[in-house]
Amino acid sequence: MFTYVQLKQAIQDWAENDAAEFTTATGSGIAPIDVCIQLAEKRLYKEVEFTSGIKTTTFTLTADTNLSAVPQDFISFRYMKHNKGDWIYQKDEAFIREIWRAGTSHTQTDQPYYWGFTRAGTTYTSGNRQTNFIFAPTSSLDKTIEISYNIQPAGLATLQTNTFLGDYCGDALLFACLVEAGNFMKVDQATQQRWQSLYERAVQTLATEQQVRMRNSVLLQGELDEIQRTKENR
Repeated sequence: MFTYVQLKQAIQDWAENDAAEFTTATGSGIAPIDVCIQLAEKRLYKEVEFTSGIKTTTFTLTADTNLSAVPQDFISFRYMKHNKGDWIYQKDEAFIREIWRAGTSHTQTDQPYYWGFTRAGTTYTSGNRQTNFIFAPTSSLDKTIEISYNIQPAGLATLQTNTFLGDYCGDALLFACLVEAGNFMKVDQATQQRWQSLYERAVQTLATEQQVRMRNSVLLQGELDEIQRTKENR
C-alpha cells in the first residue's frame, strides 16, 4: 500500500506540512519525518504481535556450559524447546540457581529443562547486550535448542522501500506516523485526538486480524501439543 516515498508524501499531505524543518535531515543526520516513521513502526510492533515479526531459529548449547548469549535482535520471548524434542520452561534465575544449591550436580548428562535470563554485570553496548540465557541442569553433551521470539524487522527507509507494514498495514502505519508527527509539530488538541482515534481504530482491526491468523497457524496446531506435554510433565 505504501512504499517509503509514498508514505512520506502521504504524511506531508495529511499534515499539510512540507517544510524543510520537517522533511530535511538535521544535525543528527535524520529528518524529523523519518524519526516519526521509525517511532510509528516501533509503536506498532510493540502493540501488535505480527507474524512477520516472529523469528524461529536454533543455536547450540555447548557441552558443560549453561550460558548462551541472547540474540541481538531479541525483543520478547515466545517459546524454547529442544530441537525436535521437549519444551524448555522459563523460570526465574533464582529458581535455576536453587536447583544447583539443592545438591544436584552442576554438570549432568541430562538435558536442560529450565531456562532464565541472567546478566554478566558488565556494560551494555550496541554490539553486546551483556544478557544471557541460563539453563538447568547443565548438559555434558552439545544440545541444539530451538527458540522462537519476536523481533522488529527492518523499517521503511531509503534502502528499504517496502515492508510488511507498508504493504499490508498501510492505514495503521499512516495514522501511527501522524500521531508521532502531531507530537513533533505540536498540532492542536482536536487534530491530535482525531489522528489518535483513527490510529486506535485501525490498530484494533489489525490486532484482530493478527489474532485470527495466529489462532489458525499456531494455537490450533501447538496448543493441544503444549497441553498434552504439560499433563505429562506434572
